[in-house]
Amino acid sequence: MVGGAVASGALFVAGAVVRVPRIEADLASRVESKLAAVDMVVRAEFSGQDGTLRCAAPLNDPAQAVTLAENVWGVRSVEADVSCGVPGAPPTGVTTASTSTSTTTSTTTVAMTTVPPTTAPPTTSTQTTVPPTTLPVVARNLFTATLKDGILILDGTVASDLERLALIDRARNALSASNIVNNLDVDSKVSAVPAAQFNGLLDLLALMPMNLVSGALGWNGSDIGLTGSYAADVNRVAMGAAAAEQGVAAALTSRAAATAEQAAALEAELNALVATQPILFDRGSINISFFSLGTVQQVAGIAKRYGGVIIEVQGHTDSEGDPGRNLTLSEQRAAAVRDALIAMGVPAADLTSTGFGMTQLIRGSNGNELPDQSRRVVFGVTAI
Repeated sequence: MVGGAVASGALFVAGAVVRVPRIEADLASRVESKLAAVDMVVRAEFSGQDGTLRCAAPLNDPAQAVTLAENVWGVRSVEADVSCGVPGAPPTGVTTASTSTSTTTSTTTVAMTTVPPTTAPPTTSTQTTVPPTTLPVVARNLFTATLKDGILILDGTVASDLERLALIDRARNALSASNIVNNLDVDSKVSAVPAAQFNGLLDLLALMPMNLVSGALGWNGSDIGLTGSYAADVNRVAMGAAAAEQGVAAALTSRAAATAEQAAALEAELNALVATQPILFDRGSINISFFSLGTVQQVAGIAKRYGGVIIEVQGHTDSEGDPGRNLTLSEQRAAAVRDALIAMGVPAADLTSTGFGMTQLIRGSNGNELPDQSRRVVFGVTAI
């Protein structure tokens, strides 16, 4: 069943439902490789073709790094984070948790019984993150991946850039780069994760978005720990079997059933998300735009939160074209989003879809239609 879950994810990533989410990851990889060739160690993050460079230590020439990155084929624009230094200013040392008291870090980790070896004391990340209140907090973990609402947050300290890049790359195999928050620090004084355990960590990381509603995967210096909630029994079996194969004791619990109030709040949250990040399609087609992949993944993460609901995917068009064709198009687009959500781990029993065509147009205060707003996918949520 683990193989089935992986195969299902691979089928989705291969483009059976939504086109392959590899453009941003490919741009980031090629930019990082080009800068590494001139001894510039950076982390590149892309949203579409626009990127940001983040650095473990200030660069001698951050402006040159930006220029080199923008010369990579496919890149539209790049900016350097302040961590890379100020153009024209001499590089300065990077303040770490061992020397700075100005930053308070709160890190979500997984409860474990094994105490980290004294030869590799835990190193606290210098970046501040707020953990979900439903997950356990233990200050011992060196690395933690936290999944919540379709967002994967990587926190903590790893021993090398190779470990950091491997974790980021594996996360990008499961989610769009826009849905990955990378707070990883590199500290050579931290012991590297043994190869066998590191491979297990990568495998479990890749399976989290598909099989968990929310969860945390952690490494405490000697052991891997996994906690989380799941939406369907098939996900519990798949995630539990994968953890057992790696010798990891997983603490997995079933999601809660929604009350009527929670179902209403879920509907409002989903529609607020797609109001600010609309689910777009290629013009005149039912193909979900690559640039909306991250939004659909967030919708899936939120939609999995509760059991005991029916989520209706509702498609709408503008008034341009034949009404009958618009109705069919709206039905097909709603079905495409429903199928994408199922491929991302939302139980099929939770989802229905329908199309309204041009019957519910959005109009401005002057009564004129707003076509861009009329073309939309929204959601209705009902507690069973």
